[in-house]
Amino acid sequence: MAQDSCCTRCTAFIILIGLTALFLWLSMRVDEPHLYLEKIYVPALNKTLNHSPRNTTILFTLRLVNSNKDNGIKYDDVHLTFKVFVSNNTTRPLGNATVGRFYQGRNKKAFKPGYLNGGGNLTVTVSEKVVYRVDFTTAIKYKIVWWYTKRHLLWGGVNVEMNDSGLKVNRKPVRLGGKNPEVIPSGAPESRGCYRALVTFFVAAFVLLLDSHRFS
Repeated sequence: MAQDSCCTRCTAFIILIGLTALFLWLSMRVDEPHLYLEKIYVPALNKTLNHSPRNTTILFTLRLVNSNKDNGIKYDDVHLTFKVFVSNNTTRPLGNATVGRFYQGRNKKAFKPGYLNGGGNLTVTVSEKVVYRVDFTTAIKYKIVWWYTKRHLLWGGVNVEMNDSGLKVNRKPVRLGGKNPEVIPSGAPESRGCYRALVTFFVAAFVLLLDSHRFS
């Protein structure tokens, strides 16, 4: 009986340790927050306003989404840079803005409004379009149970086409992702990976065919 009781306690202890390890593992799995440019308004581009080109104000709202169901996020200052395209692959700085550090609860969204006074010409066009570039950098800590992780750097950017009302053409929030190049797309179709794979296959087959003829 004593041996059975000892085995039962050992089994229960092992199960408890396993469940605790599983809980900690699930708690330590985190997803990066997503940052979006919710809104942007540039009065200088609004053609319905009188003398609007003299207004250098840029107003914006940043949307931050924490999709982690078990982890909060502590943000350092979020530094934003605004630029305007002067050619398809060249930008000129307009100004900077900062969203102050804050804590975001688990599975929460935050909306942070801000503004800056842009320097220079805010109405430069490229192919009759006004396109801004918005980038951000920050550092974050994840809250896991009762403690915080080390800092993780976070950055990204997006190109934003503006309309004659001073608003972005795409009315939906645009993500400040890390894969958006600082160039205006030419409109040419992107090359597909399958085509590159086929080319590689045919080149390899051709080389093997030459080798077989050489040694035959």
